[in-house]
Amino acid sequence: MPTQQSNVNAVPVGALYGLPGFTERFEQYENLNGVLTTLASAANAMPAVTPFNPPATFQKTDVVFWWELECYLTEQITFSVGGITLSPEAPYNALQTLRLKLQGQYTPIEVESGNDAAFFQIYRPMRGRGQRNLQDMMNCNVPLAAAYANSTWPQANLAGTPAGTGCVGGQGNAATGVVTSPLNLSNYPFNLELPAGIFLDEYWDLALDGSLLPNAAGVVAPTSAFVSPQYMGGGERVVVPQFNIAPIAGANYDQYPGGITSALTITAASVTDTLLINARRVGVFASENPAELPPVFNWQYRRASKRYPIGAVTKVDIPITEYGQVLSCWVKIFDPTTAQGSYYNVANVTKCQVLYGSNLPRFDDDIATMQNRFIEQHGFLPPQGHMVWDMAATGFNDNLSNARAINTLTNANTHIHIEMSPAPGAQAYAVVGVELLVPVSVQ
Repeated sequence: MPTQQSNVNAVPVGALYGLPGFTERFEQYENLNGVLTTLASAANAMPAVTPFNPPATFQKTDVVFWWELECYLTEQITFSVGGITLSPEAPYNALQTLRLKLQGQYTPIEVESGNDAAFFQIYRPMRGRGQRNLQDMMNCNVPLAAAYANSTWPQANLAGTPAGTGCVGGQGNAATGVVTSPLNLSNYPFNLELPAGIFLDEYWDLALDGSLLPNAAGVVAPTSAFVSPQYMGGGERVVVPQFNIAPIAGANYDQYPGGITSALTITAASVTDTLLINARRVGVFASENPAELPPVFNWQYRRASKRYPIGAVTKVDIPITEYGQVLSCWVKIFDPTTAQGSYYNVANVTKCQVLYGSNLPRFDDDIATMQNRFIEQHGFLPPQGHMVWDMAATGFNDNLSNARAINTLTNANTHIHIEMSPAPGAQAYAVVGVELLVPVSVQ
């Protein structure tokens, strides 16, 4: 028996991972289950944002692939004089400055808005391929042959059902998304994924200098791998999502689920406006035999978005400041000076490029080319105002791979170049999203 046990322990880490009878998966609720946050309310003014302060952290056990936030939003206001138009980013932009920090390591999620997290999610979901996929779960992407979810927003609407049907309550106008008093949201559900890693069909393990490393079999070749799961028990990591909860309506569409169309007088606000969150975790149970556990690599997964002021210009270069292997990137331009703010019409963009090094083009596109490629990869049109480039979707066999990623550690000056006419407003800004593998020491 001692000899047999020694032989088992000698098997390399991950050698048995995924094989029947060895890997025990789970999907279960987290410590943060049934966490109810009461939002600020006011009878004569729109309340401020409410920080999410959970009573505990995520569990410090097992191996986690990703977390999920099941959100249920309840808000009720009665108003007069003005009106509210639903944002195409609703309800996901009810969460602002969303962040997930892994103690002592890195931040896999760091986005400006829950809407940014939702956009990453619809084209790179944790379940499913995210290619040629209509993502019925989020109810936001209809077949291109059918009518769009909301005719007043000619691109895919991340709010989907509520913007098109007025099902948020109150007297919604299905044609315009305008809601009249009272506005009632009751346990409105939406889900956001917080990935700890990504599954790649063809994963090439790289050193920081870009050189190829051998796989577990000792040969330089791609393998299918989850890059990289989080071992929650080993480091006793304190992990908790951080974000602010926006009030139901405000000055513009990007920071509030509803945009105020004119001066709004609130005559009554519910004292029970709430956000209920049930967090879930997906992964595998820990084992005493390392051969049964998924391997961890020096590259780990991150989704990030940052805001850059661009002003009234016709040409702009927006840097990608993230360090690592860029799997995909996108940019949206928003002008807050118009009524409720508006997304820059991509039809006015004459050139959109992803460049690196001495301005070498990774993608030299106009809008039609960019959209056509994304539709062929994922089967739906990008949301309004978005320009997006996916380098992980191979385009040949629907596999996901890091082989075509831009490694910013070996290629300097990676940026997005946009030319447009007319120029957006003086206060316009761009939000840049980057999906990448970041270099992290194995822990």
